[in-house]
Formats: sequence, structure tokens, C-alpha cells
Amino acid sequence: MLLRNIYDTALKLLGEVECTASESELAERAPYIGAALCTEASALDRAYRRAFGMENAPEVNDLYIDLDSEFPLADRFAPAAAYYMAAMLILDEDVELYEKLFDRWCDALASISAEIPFVKGSIADVYPD
Repeated sequence: MLLRNIYDTALKLLGEVECTASESELAERAPYIGAALCTEASALDRAYRRAFGMENAPEVNDLYIDLDSEFPLADRFAPAAAYYMAAMLILDEDVELYEKLFDRWCDALASISAEIPFVKGSIADVYPD
């Protein structure tokens, strides 16, 4: 799946909204937003991959990811990523819609987090006797 697929889904989420930004402006901003969302979700993606025996994600630029690049997170993150991308694209135009989409991003990440099984580990003793 390409980052462009995430961008196209985000545009569909915004399809009913009148946006003053041209599509070329949105496409210009999308690679930066894609890099930001991958950076924000990278720790959860690592935990998800580890829990389900997937190989590590490739290293990505944390400032810019070309729209025609492979989406670096696990496929499970694609719907959540579309919410984040749509939220960031509409932020300057419609704060209420931004908040709704960003809440969906947060809920989607919480759902992904809840799917990761518990891992038993020891507790560090940080209090001296």
C-alpha cells in the first residue's frame, strides 16, 4: 500500500467538505503530514509488529515521505492514518471537523493498542530501601 492510498482515502473523508485549499496544495502538504503520522505512531507500530511476529518497519524520514512510497506502518494502521491525514489537511478550514477526525485517529490507535497482548515482565525497583 502506498502513502498515496492513505491520502486518497483522506480526501474521500473530506469529500463533503468545502475546502478553500486547492488539491495541489493538499497534495503538497500530504508528504509532511504522512511523515508526522508515521513518527507519532512508530512506537505503537513497533509494539504491534513485535507482538504479532512481523518484521521491523523500514527506517523512514521523519520530515517527508513521498506519496508514491510504501506506507511504512503495518497495514492495520491504514484506516487510522487516513483519519490523521484528513484531520491535518482540514485543520485550517474547519476546526470542528478536525477535532472529530483527530478523535477518530486517537480511538483507532487505542483500538490497535488494545489488540496487543500483555507481555509479562519484571518490575524495576526504583525506591531505595
